[in-house]
Amino acid sequence: VTDKASWRKRLRQLRVEPEQEAEEQIVAGLKTFLDQRTGLFLFYRPMRTEISLDGLADELGWERFAVTRTPRSGGLTVHSAAGLTEQHRYGYTQPLEDADEVSFERISVVLVPGLGFDWEGNRLGQGAGYYDELLARIPDRCIRVGVATQGFIFEKLPAEPHDVPMTHLASESGVKAVAKPSL
Repeated sequence: VTDKASWRKRLRQLRVEPEQEAEEQIVAGLKTFLDQRTGLFLFYRPMRTEISLDGLADELGWERFAVTRTPRSGGLTVHSAAGLTEQHRYGYTQPLEDADEVSFERISVVLVPGLGFDWEGNRLGQGAGYYDELLARIPDRCIRVGVATQGFIFEKLPAEPHDVPMTHLASESGVKAVAKPSL
């Protein structure tokens, strides 16, 4: 499988709700990784087959987190995770439309969902481009952590020049730095 569309099709067929034990191991590894870091941590509210990081916010404090919102049109916006939420049509919760936005300058770490990742930091998303656009706006100094179970981390995924690579991957075996991408 060489192109993104084929990979997406294959990975969607393999995706199931993550096992609770794997989710707990990932959250524990991220807690250790983030414990001594400052700034806001940008995370996501999970769709059904994505790792839930709510336990991480419960442990470290929701006020330390920012979260994305998917508007009716345009790119993702970023808001405090401690505010009021509503249900998105795809089933996850997100900040209310009138919630105050958070400046990207306050963010130090971005926790990123994906269908799959590779050890060069490449990410294969759902295909809508929301995170590609968001990651392009995030300051380069930010740590970008792809979050997935080990079964969805591969040796090599297709990538394009505009793709923003992850700096780290979080799985059941902890948070590990990735090799520099070879684009």
